[in-house]
Formats: sequence, structure tokens, C-alpha cells
Amino acid sequence: MAHPTDDTGRGSWTGRLTRRCLRHRRSVLVAVLAALLGTATSALVPLVTMVIVDDVVLRPARSAAWWTGALLAVAALGYLAAYLRRLYAGRLAADVQHDLRVDLFRSLSRLDGVRRDELSTGQLLGRASGDLNMVFGLVSTLPTAISSAALLVVSLVLIATLSPLLALVALALVPALWFIGRRSRTWLYPATWYAQNQAAAVAGVVASSTAGIRVVKGFGQEQRETDRLAHAARRLFAGRMRAVRLNARYGPALQCVPSLGQVGALAVGGWLAARGELSLGALLAFSSYLAQLVGPVKTLAALLTMGQQAGAGIGRVLEVIDTRPLLTEGAGRLPEEGPLGVEFDRVTFAYGPGRPVLTDLSLRVEPGETLALVGAPGSGKSTLALLLSRFHDVAEGAVRIGGADVRDLTFDSLRGAVAGVPEDTALLTGTVREAVAYGRPDATDAEIHAAARTAQAHAFVTALPDGYATTLGERGALSGGQRQRLALARALAAAPRVLVLDDATSAVDARVEQRIHDALRAQAEGRTTLIVARRRSTLALADRIAVLDHGRIVDLGTHRELTARCPLYRTILQHDPATPPAETAAAVPAAPAGDRNRLAPNAPKALKPAPAPSSAAARMQARVAALPPALDLPGVDETEAARDPGADGTGEFGLRHLLRGYRLPLALGLALVVADALAGLTLPFVLRQGIEGGAHRLALTAVATASLAALALVLAQYAVQRAAVRVTGRTGERLLYGLRIRVFAHLHRLGLDHFENEASGRTLTRMTTDVDSLSSFLQTGLLSVLVSVLTLFGVLVALGAADAGMLLVVLVVLPPIALATVVFRRASTRSYADARERLAAVNGALQEGAAGMRTVQAFRREESVVTAFARHSDAYRRARVRGQLLSARYFPFIQLLAACVTAAVLAVGAHRVAAGTLTVGALVAYLLYLDLFFVPVQQLSQLFDGYQQARVSLLRIRDLLRLRSTTPNAADARTVRSLRGELVFDDVDFHYQDGRPALSGIRLRIPRGQTVAFVGTTGAGKSTLVKLAARFHDPTRGAVRIDGTDLRDLDLTGYRKRLGVVPQEPYLFAGTVREAIAYGRPDATDAEIADAARRVGAHDTLSSLDRGYDHHVTEGGHNLSAGQRQLISLARAELVRPDVLLLDEATASLDLATEALVNRATERLVRDRTALIVAHRLGVASRADRIVVVDDGRIREDGAHDELLALDGIYAALWRASQGRPPAAPAPRPTTLTHDSYERSAS
Repeated sequence: MAHPTDDTGRGSWTGRLTRRCLRHRRSVLVAVLAALLGTATSALVPLVTMVIVDDVVLRPARSAAWWTGALLAVAALGYLAAYLRRLYAGRLAADVQHDLRVDLFRSLSRLDGVRRDELSTGQLLGRASGDLNMVFGLVSTLPTAISSAALLVVSLVLIATLSPLLALVALALVPALWFIGRRSRTWLYPATWYAQNQAAAVAGVVASSTAGIRVVKGFGQEQRETDRLAHAARRLFAGRMRAVRLNARYGPALQCVPSLGQVGALAVGGWLAARGELSLGALLAFSSYLAQLVGPVKTLAALLTMGQQAGAGIGRVLEVIDTRPLLTEGAGRLPEEGPLGVEFDRVTFAYGPGRPVLTDLSLRVEPGETLALVGAPGSGKSTLALLLSRFHDVAEGAVRIGGADVRDLTFDSLRGAVAGVPEDTALLTGTVREAVAYGRPDATDAEIHAAARTAQAHAFVTALPDGYATTLGERGALSGGQRQRLALARALAAAPRVLVLDDATSAVDARVEQRIHDALRAQAEGRTTLIVARRRSTLALADRIAVLDHGRIVDLGTHRELTARCPLYRTILQHDPATPPAETAAAVPAAPAGDRNRLAPNAPKALKPAPAPSSAAARMQARVAALPPALDLPGVDETEAARDPGADGTGEFGLRHLLRGYRLPLALGLALVVADALAGLTLPFVLRQGIEGGAHRLALTAVATASLAALALVLAQYAVQRAAVRVTGRTGERLLYGLRIRVFAHLHRLGLDHFENEASGRTLTRMTTDVDSLSSFLQTGLLSVLVSVLTLFGVLVALGAADAGMLLVVLVVLPPIALATVVFRRASTRSYADARERLAAVNGALQEGAAGMRTVQAFRREESVVTAFARHSDAYRRARVRGQLLSARYFPFIQLLAACVTAAVLAVGAHRVAAGTLTVGALVAYLLYLDLFFVPVQQLSQLFDGYQQARVSLLRIRDLLRLRSTTPNAADARTVRSLRGELVFDDVDFHYQDGRPALSGIRLRIPRGQTVAFVGTTGAGKSTLVKLAARFHDPTRGAVRIDGTDLRDLDLTGYRKRLGVVPQEPYLFAGTVREAIAYGRPDATDAEIADAARRVGAHDTLSSLDRGYDHHVTEGGHNLSAGQRQLISLARAELVRPDVLLLDEATASLDLATEALVNRATERLVRDRTALIVAHRLGVASRADRIVVVDDGRIREDGAHDELLALDGIYAALWRASQGRPPAAPAPRPTTLTHDSYERSAS
């Protein structure tokens, strides 16, 4: 379990990260002590080697067996130290990452509505994944950095004991390193911060596109979404390339400085050896220490670069953790029992700067009273419900409950007394029982069942495969009506004293609604109820009714009183107003294209300016602005990248396919890295010349020549490394860019069923973590592997050329390395795959928690949802630690084998020197080459870890790219330019992937231009018919035809572009109202957008928003009322001038007057179009040319309104329920169609 945050906002990120590390003192202590022990062993090895060379090889004064054994003992101690350091450093990193992730989620759970709206899902997910991965990398290397720093100090001290003059040469490196590091931080930190923000923007595109996939597919906008991702990915590419260029400037320089020191030390050491002031063994020890100095300095240099990146990441994470809600919790509590009154006292409220939603509103609800709120969309009805539970605070006035100001109450007391059904129904993942008992986890089964019966949910729940134990998917994998009934049961099970119902039955049919109302009426005693009403039938529950208009109460009274005296109330309740509303009488002049202000001629000015960014954010933005511009373009063929991998008939994807098209830059990068490796290979030869010159006294020419050659090599290496960083960095980023487009484009080719069955967290993980892991290996690891292999073989050749007999000693170690690698590969593959699945669960829980946090807070489940998230995060943490355990066993084992070979070479070499078959200089050079041999071995073992992670990612991406769409485009698909609109369901059956039957034996012909309404109980299959018509799914049996052609034979995108789709839950992408309406036609002019809104009766409502059509829409449209979202969705569908309209409860969230306006507009829209309407409001259905009654997946009745009333069957019963009349004696259910649905046509 993560520790609660206790260092909020205090100190720099380094200090705060240190404090978080110190919470896990055992891991810190063991890792640091192990690192220091490893430093000691590393420092001892050259000393032991020096003793062996000086006192065993040159003059046999000591026991070779004893000192060789000592060397092996030191190596064994080094193995133990490396094992403990890796294991506990990895555990520490996983623990800190887990703590930060849970603290981030805990902070999210505390935020109020305003603060949550400031965080997009993409930014949140980017910080919880990419940024925290950087933190993991930094923390896991901190013990190594401590070890490196300690080794640096120890090596300098030991060098000083060997020669103070050499120590001065080594110390001269420090100022140069400090200067380069400081300059690096100045530029690299803001560049990385910017790039990580762009990475979060890419994640946001993925998250929003996945959430709105029905809208994307409904309008055939898959290519637009791919273009949107490409635009975000190009910005990310440019930002990362700027960071690569800066890294190429400072990274090689940091590595060059210690190499230059090595050259200077070689010259001085060789000179001392030539003068006889330094022994050959001491010179070898000194050379070994120099080699050891290069490693720590490179590690510290790499850590400095990593620190810039991780610092930017942890800064972004801490920014969320430090965010505090604007609302301050009170200390008061409500009385434990008795009904509570509600009072809004002169309330004024606005969502941010702009026009108030509520203005000087006063309203009192007596204890035990039921009051209904009615009004047009955006009039403030739902806002009152949010203020009552204190998700926002009023700007002026007060909201009181039980006589207490809500600002003076604890959230637990306030929200424990208030429960309700919001307009956006969210059911979090879990069982049905857990969903109903969400507000009262200790509720008994009897109480849960009673609440479900009141909400009319018990019958369909018991019919589910596992009843109340059935697991719901993300946001509840049920029909809209079923979700609403469970949400109502959840509110009732909480036993609130104030019940708030925000259009709680909009998605259920009239009969079920009537039964719900009867049950609520019977239980209303002693409970205060506030109802947001959009149906006449709902008003029957109310004792009084408040009429809202533009944020004010215009009248208050009973239904009878308001009908008599309130014109607005009568208008709201009219199904067919005698005169059209003002909108049709006074049309707003069409705005010319490009004139963005005239679309909102009456938009009010903001009440106050938007808040300025924080000073820290402003300073960082200023630092980013001072950077060189990020203008790089990837130069990738996006069309080819987005091509279907199955277009060639194979559907295969692998490393070869991924690298296709990048051979030249990869070859160039390889050549540069090979040149770098050759320079590194040549250095030991130069060192040998220097040592040989030092051994032969007065051979100063050899020392000088070797020093100059080494200097040239170092300078050449710097130039090569700088070029290599830029080339490999650009190639890797181009690969990453192309891979993102490839995966995202393929994702949008898949059928809707993939998104209904695949957890969103898994999809996001594939698009972020998997792509990044694969790209990281390809960008740096792949070339390094090739170079390491070449270096390994090059050193083997050099060792063989130096002495073939000694080579056999080295080759003995290869079989154990190979065996250990095979074992590690098998175990780590399973470990990494498990960790990826755990990470997908974490991302899914984070995404769902962010989307449903208002529900979590409303039912006071913040701690439980944080605990559940912590369990997911802890499972991922433990999976990471298991992987670290494998690494801790494998990598130190490779180091141990290297030490064993060194000991063996020394032992054999000493014997051969004594025998006169090997010179001392040759043995020393052989040992230097042996050090060089194990560098690529160690690098390959380290890279193998990255390879394993990349391999798992590649397999997961390949699995995704292998998936074929369940609604594929035919190879010879017919182009669709327009449709007549004759739609036929030809003996259609449809089963979902889990085998559940949804439709059976559907035979239906809909002539061109006919409007057909589908009615029936929730879950009957109405929406499924519309989905089949949109080809979101293909029939299991039979065919759906348009104009005589099977939908499967048409170009899918072209067909959908001729549809106007309004889904059951209208999703709006972030942007402006104008952009939301123009989603299906991005090139539409302002005049066309306003005209489309006017044609569906939405123009007046949208123009009244702040900034009108330029009003900002948040992700999902959550800053708009449900009615406003539906009006925008209708206008969005109308703008594309569709040939076929598919409306799934398109007016469910509208008041009756607006609905009447929309219905009249819709009647005009459908005159020359085929229209399929899913309707629970039978007033909508009664206007259709034809009504089809669906029950249990079959068509039961088919006819016009009057005909079905005369039949006195299912429809007639639904109609009577919608009119508030008692049901007639049950009619026998028809077993055959009332009419031949093939021949039925408009009269």
C-alpha cells in the first residue's frame, strides 16, 4: 500500500524524490551498501592483479594459487554485491513508482469538478505511464550512480597512492565535467519537458478516439483520426528531435572528457614508468583504474541526461499530486435521522469565466417534498443537482441542506445524505451486486434485491449468466436502459434522505418507467426528492414544479397551477406547439465562412479573465520558448505506414517489416557506431605501445607517440559519437512515428466489437508503453547489439592472434553464458508479458477512475477506489520486482564469469611466463584485451534485457496487427457516392462474440424515404438493428442490404459517410462547438454549420453559450448539459446531408418543447430520406410512418401508430403507460408478424 503524500510542494524534485526513496529505508540501505561493496570489490581487483603481476609473474615472491583464489573470492563478493544492488535498486524503483502512481490517483480522487476539468485524460495517462517509467529508470540506477561516484573517489585515492602526479591529472577532469553538466541541464531539461507534454498529447488522441469510436466509425472519420494522431505525433517527433540534437551536443562531450584525461594520464604514467618511478604492475593497475574511471564517468554522464528527462517527468507527476481542490471541506455534520429540506438562496453560479448559468436563483424544497425542475437545455437544471452535492461552489448566495450551508459540512456527511442518478450514467467495473451496493457496500442481499426491484432491474439481472455475480465491463457493458436502472438501484440502495434524479428514466420504455414511478411513489414518504424532468410522465411524481429559464426560476407551483398561469410551462409540455418558438420567427443571419464571431452575435463577455498559468509553469514555458525551434519533420510516407498489413494477403508483421524503408539510415548509423567501436578497439593497442615503451626505460618516444595517437582516437570518437547520436536518434524517432501511425490506423480498421470487448487500458498500453519499448530498443539497442557482436568477434580474433593457446581458456566461459542466457530468456519472457498485462490493468483502472470520479465522490468511495487502484498498481509493482529478481541473478553471473576467466588467464599466464613461452608485456596486453572482451559480453547481457522487453512489445503489437476486422472492406468494394435509401434486413440473426443471441429471424424491408421507429423494452435489440444498419456489426446469418446491395459489398467508409448517426450516448471531441458540429465535414463553412444547427432547432441554444459556436467543449462534452450535447449531435448528423438517418434515442435528454421543435425539424429533414429511429418516447414514435415493435430479439408488431393501437398488443400497452393510463388486460403476445415486413411500406 502506498504511503500518503507528506511532502506536498516542499522543495525541489530531487529533494522530494529523495524523501520518497527514504520511505523504503531497507531497500535504500541494502542497495547503497551493496553498491559500495561492489565499489570496493571493483577497486580491489586491479590491486590484486597488480600483486599477481609484480610479485607472482615478474618475481615469484608470492603464491600464485593463493592470490588467484583471492581474486576469485573478490569476484564472488562482487557477484553478491551486484545481485543485492540490482534486486533492491529495482525493488526501490518499483516501490517509488508505485507510491507516486497511487498518490497521483489519490490526488485525482480529491479534486473537485473545476480542477478535474483542467486535466485531460491524455495528460493524466501520459504522466502515469511515460513519466513514471522515466522515474523508475532514474531510481533504479541511483545505487549504480552512488557506486560509480564512490568508485570514482576510491580510484582517485588509489591513483594518488600510486602517484600524486597522476591524481592531479585525473582531478583536472572535474571542472570540465561540471561545466558541461550545468550547460546540459540548462537546455536539455526544458526540451525534455516539452517533448513529454507532446507525448501526453498523443496519448490523449488515442484515449479520446477510443472513447468516441462509435462517432468515428459512424461518420467514417477513421482517416481523420489517423491524421489527428499524425499531427500530434509530428509535434512529438519535432520535440524529441530537438532533445536529440541537444543530447548530441552534450552527451559525447561528457564521455570525451574522461577519455582525454586517460590520454593525459597515459602520457604522464608512461613517462614515470620510463623514468623508473612507477612499476609495471602499478602502471597496469593505473591503466585499470583509468578504465574504471571511464565507466563511472560515462554512467554519471548518462545519469545526468536521464536525470533531465526523469526530472521533467517527476515534475509533471508532482504537479498533479500537488494540485489541491478549490473547495475546502467544512467540519459540520447533518443530523443522523429525519427528512432534510433543501434551499438555494439567491444563488449565482458560472462554470469558469463567462456568463452565469444560474443568476440570483432562490428555491426551497421542504423536507419530504418531491420537487421537479423543468426547463430548456442549458437552463441550469443539472447544475442545481451538482451544487447540492457540492461538486462546485456558488459564486454568490448559498446552498443549504437541513438548514446548514453545504460549505460548512464534511463531504462525508453531505454526500451520505444525498444520492442520485446523474445525467451521465457511469457504472464502474465490478459485479452487478457491487454496482448496486456501491453507495452502501455493507448492504445485505435483501436490501440490494429490494432496490433493484424498485428500479425494475431485478428481472433482467437474474436473467444474466451469473445473476448478481455477473461482471460488468468498463462503464457497464449493458444497454442504456439497463445501465440507468442499475444506477437508480444504486442510488436507492444507498438509502439517501435527499434523492436527486437527473432524467433517470430517459433510456427506459414507458411501461418500465411507469412501474418505476409507482414504486418510487410508494417509497417517497420521509424522503426529499429533486427531479430533473424532461417527460410529462415524470411530473406526476412531483408535489411542486419549478420552471427554469436561463438560470432563473420563472414560476413555481403544482402542475395544475402552472398549466393555468405559466406560458413557458405550457410550451415546455406541448408536444405540438401551435406556434413555433422564436427561433423560426427571427432567424439569425447566416455567417459567412471564416467569420467566427458572427456565429455568436449575442454571446456575452466573460465575467472575469481565465486564470493565468502557475509561476512554475510560466517559467518552464519561458525556458522552452528560449530553445531553438522544433521544426524537424519525420519524412515518413504516412500512406504506406497506415497501409493495412493484411493487404498483401499475409497479415504478418515483424522486425523485417518494421525496418523496411530504413535500411540506409540504419546502415549509416551502424557505420558510425562501428567506427566508434573500432576506435575503442584500437585504444588497448595504443595503451600496449605506451606500456611497452614505459617498460623499456627511456623509451619516451614510444610513450609520446602512443599518447598522440590516443588523443587523435579520442577526438575522432567524439565526432563519430556526436554524429551517431543524431543519426540513430532520428532513425529511432522516425521508426516510432511510423509505428504509431501503423498501429493506430489498424486499430481503426477493426470492428466495433473489438472496442466493446477490449479493455481501453490494454489498447492504450499498446499505443504507448509497447511502442516506446520497441522504439527504444530499435533506436539504441539494435545497433549496439550489432556493434557488440562485431566487437566481440574482433577481440576474439585479436586474442587468437596474440596467443591461440590462451584463447582456449577464454572460450571455456562461452557455454555457461549461453546456457544462462537461454534460461533467462525463457523466464523473463513470461515475466515481462505478465508485467505488460498488469500495466494494462493499471491504465484501464486509471482511465475508468478518471472518467467516473464524480460517481466515486458522490457515493463517498474515494478511499475504496484508491485502494482498488493501489491493488492493481501493486500487482504491477510485484511483477516488475519478479523481473528484477531474474535480472539480478543473470547479469552479475556474467560479471562473475568474467572475473573467473581473468583469474584463469593470470594463473596460466604466470605459469607460461615462468616457462618462458610468454612475455610479461604480452600477458599485460592480453589482460587488457580480455577486459575489452567482456565489455561487449556485458553490454550484450544488458541489452538482452531491453531486447526481451522489446520482443514482448513486438509480439503484442504483432498480435494486434494480426487481428482482422469483423466488418472488413471487400477486395472489390463498390464505391458509394449516394444512396437511394431502401434498406432490407434479409432473415437476419445476430449473436455477440460471447454467443448471446441479440436478434433472430429479422425480415424487414424499409422503402426509400420511410421513417421507421423501433420501440420495445430495454435490451430487446432495437439499438442492435441500428448498429447493423450502420454496419458496426455484420449479421451472424442473413444479410442487410441497401438499394439491393449487401452492405458487405460496399466501400465501408464511403457508405458511412452517407449516414447521419446520432448514437445513444452522444460523444463530443474536445474543441469548439463549431468543430464538434463539423466533425463529419471538417471543411464546412461557418454558414453551413449554423444552418445545420438551425435546421435541427439547435441554433438559439448554441448561440446563447459563452462565445456561441466558439464555446470550448471539453473531452466527451462533459461541460455541456445532456440536452446541449444531443442538439450538437443532431446538428453534426444533419451537416453531412445524409441519405439515411440513424437516430438512437436522439431526443431523450431534451425537454418537450425543444423536442417538439426538433421533431418538427426532423420531419422536414426526413422527408426525402430513410430514417431509423430508436424511440422510448412514444410521442416520437407516433410521428413515424411506421413503427416496429421489437421484443426479445424478434419483430413482434409492425404497422402505423393507429393500426398498432387498434391491435391492442405490446405497443398499445406501451402507449397507455406513456400517457399515464392504467394498463388494460394483458393481450396475448403475437407469435407471428402482424404484417409482412417485406411488403410493408409508407402509406
